[in-house]
Formats: sequence, C-alpha cells, structure tokens
Amino acid sequence: MGIRHKYRIANQRIEIDTEFPDSLSGVLPGFVHFHDSASDNEPLIQLSEEFESEETAFLSEDVGNKVIHTFSLEEETCRLSKNGNRYLFSIEEKGGAASTEFAMEIGSPNIRFRVTPESGKGSIALPNPVHLKFSLWMALAFTGIPRKFSALHSSVIIYNNSAVLFLGESGTGKSTHTRLWLNNIKGSRLLNDDSPVLSIEDGEPVVHGSPWSGKGQVYINESYPVKAVVRLKQHPCNKLQKLNTLESFGALYPSFPPAFLKDNFFEGHICEIISTVISTTPVFLLHCLPDREAAEMVKETLYK
Repeated sequence: MGIRHKYRIANQRIEIDTEFPDSLSGVLPGFVHFHDSASDNEPLIQLSEEFESEETAFLSEDVGNKVIHTFSLEEETCRLSKNGNRYLFSIEEKGGAASTEFAMEIGSPNIRFRVTPESGKGSIALPNPVHLKFSLWMALAFTGIPRKFSALHSSVIIYNNSAVLFLGESGTGKSTHTRLWLNNIKGSRLLNDDSPVLSIEDGEPVVHGSPWSGKGQVYINESYPVKAVVRLKQHPCNKLQKLNTLESFGALYPSFPPAFLKDNFFEGHICEIISTVISTTPVFLLHCLPDREAAEMVKETLYK
C-alpha cells in the first residue's frame, strides 16, 4: 500500500501516490509548506507509480514518439516527446539510463511515473531530488497551461497587497533588483525568487507562491493580484518604459516554460494567458543599474 502525499499549489490540489515513505518530504523540502491533507476536491494532478501495459509500451523508444524539445538539466538530458494526446517527459543520466519518466495525457489528471532511486544515500533509496522536483514542475505546466495557469520564470515582490513580477533572462539581475526592494522599500516582501505560478482567475492575472523558488528558497503559500509586469535590462542609467501591446507580448513570452513553447497545442494556450495579462495589466521595460534609485523609480511609478 502506497503513501498518498497531498498538496495545494496555486489553489489546485496535487496528489503523489508513491511507495516512498514519509521521508519524501526530505527530497522535496519546499513542498512541506504546501501540504494540504484536509482537501477532498478533485485533484488537478494525481501521480502514481503504477504503470499499465499500454503506458509501459509508450515509455519504450520504438513507438514512434515525436521529440518536441531536448535540453539539459545540470549534466543530464531532458526530453519532452508526444504521441497523439500522450506526452512523455524523461530525464536521462550520462550513459542514457533514465532516472525519471512521466507519462501524461491531455485532459487527464492521472500522471504515471517511475523513478530510479539513488543508491548510497542512506538506508532508504530515494529518487534524485533535483530530477523529481523538476519533473513535478513539468507536470504542473502540462496540466495547468490548458487551464490558464503556468509557472513563470520570475522574481516577485509583494507590496501594498499586490504583486510586481520582474522578468528577465538568467543573470540579468532579477534577484538583485528584488533584494533592492527588500532593503530599501518598507513593507515589501518576496513571494518567490524563481518560479511562481501565474493564473487567470475571473479574467484577471493572479500570482501564487510555489515550491519552486531557486537559490532563494522562499516558499510562501500565498496569492496576490498582479499590479504590473517589469522586464529588466542592464543599462548604464535608470529608465522605465511602458510597453505597447506587441512589446508587452514579447516581454512575457520567453518567461514561460520553454519546452511547452515548442508544442503548438501548449503554445496556443500560453498565448491566451499572455493576451489576458497584457490586456489587463501594464507591462514595463526597466533599463537599470543595480541601485536603490531603480527600485524606487518602479515603486513610485506603480504606486503613486
């Protein structure tokens, strides 16, 4: 009999049915803050280690799966493939052995998975925590994007009971800029430093804390309306520019999960999410230095 782990993320229930014991919480430390044992609502995602015969066949390499996107996670190879409405996400270690495999189908909350436990990690063999956590992130994107919510590469500041999303490629200074808010703007807090969840609720964008928060390890189970979106660009001086519709779309698009932007079905739903955001929320481009004045400029503009 497996153990059922229940969580609530972005107001959606997620269940993980696994033979792994309660020490799974040690592999997924951020998930502890999103534990929800009381809810009996229909889960958005229900993961199980049990495979049916057709799912086992689907996981094999000779069924004509179409590869959508291949990319690296540390030194491992990640691959998202599809066959009709069924998708497979896998992480392969050096040498080609799969450490994590998720079989998913559009419209179904049931996701089957299998992982190869790491050896030599103590008396109990557990899966690679980085692989499992990232695979769950991919599963959330798979089930969430068609329902108008998705993880977003962003660092989020909470201020005056609303949220400002700071976007940018890795290394552009998102964490540095939000730290300037925390150090210089009284009443500001950090909701998430890497991968919050953005949803559309009653036609308005809402951002949620998540168990995925990068190096900042900020795990806050709260939700806020989005006040504005700001894309950062390093520059010798500070300048805040409000973007038009086309520019706003271009500012948001690359911050969504890249693998799903490679698939026509998911890209269409992502574009719908973006269209709703830019029709209801101002989007800015901030040319900036890593200084206090940059943070204060944004704050004064958004919260006059």
